[in-house]
Amino acid sequence: MGRRNDSDDEGVSLFPFMSILACLIGILTLMIAVVSAVKEMDRDKLTQEEYDRAVAHRDMRIEIEKLRQQAQQLDKRIETENQTVAEMQKLEEASVALKKKLEDMEQAVDPNQSDAELQKIVELLKQEMKAVNDSRPPLQTRLEELQQQIKERKEAPAPEQLIVVRPGGIGSRKTASKLFFVECNSTGIVLMDQEAPPIAVPKAAIVSSEQYAKFLSRVKDTRDSMVLFLVRKAGNENYLWAAGFAESKFRVRTGKLPMPNDGKIDLSLFN
Repeated sequence: MGRRNDSDDEGVSLFPFMSILACLIGILTLMIAVVSAVKEMDRDKLTQEEYDRAVAHRDMRIEIEKLRQQAQQLDKRIETENQTVAEMQKLEEASVALKKKLEDMEQAVDPNQSDAELQKIVELLKQEMKAVNDSRPPLQTRLEELQQQIKERKEAPAPEQLIVVRPGGIGSRKTASKLFFVECNSTGIVLMDQEAPPIAVPKAAIVSSEQYAKFLSRVKDTRDSMVLFLVRKAGNENYLWAAGFAESKFRVRTGKLPMPNDGKIDLSLFN
């Protein structure tokens, strides 16, 4: 028998196929790595933009908060200045009210009270009046300046015309058969009782005045009655105080009649 050739035992060679497969795997791995690196770079860039926006938003919020605080401080300063002006007027009115009340207390002696009680009330009123006078700013200088300005004017101011309040001039609102009149001006209110002299009540004493409380009690006890407030141009704020107190505390009807000027009010047509 003849001997077999060694080449017949080697079979089919797979080297070309494995080489191609290895190269293909390497190329795919490289492409995946490159794509991942590109995506990572894009992700880092987006995160930086978001960070920048967050920082800008934070700085903007801080700036807004600073501006809000400055606005609040400015509002507080304005409120403080307004309160200072209001306090000056209140102190002036409280001083007038305390002086009047002190004079009334010293003149009217209640026999049911002892001398010690009366003396204590008088001393308390004197202390309150002293505190008001100590706290009141010096207004005499301003008064003198205004008087000097009036003197410097060549023409004298024209006298205010008399204001005649007519029964048919109150308005379309139905009125009561009995009217009680209260004047509202820049310093407070004036109780215009047709059977007694007018009683001035300062703004600071509107809600605590015994005279005003008695006046409103009379209105409440009178059938088909109401309070008609005669409001000057500078007395609207005091009108709101007085009317609100009358309606909420005594449940009385109220009306409002604006006055055209600061002249004397004539109520003779209601007698």
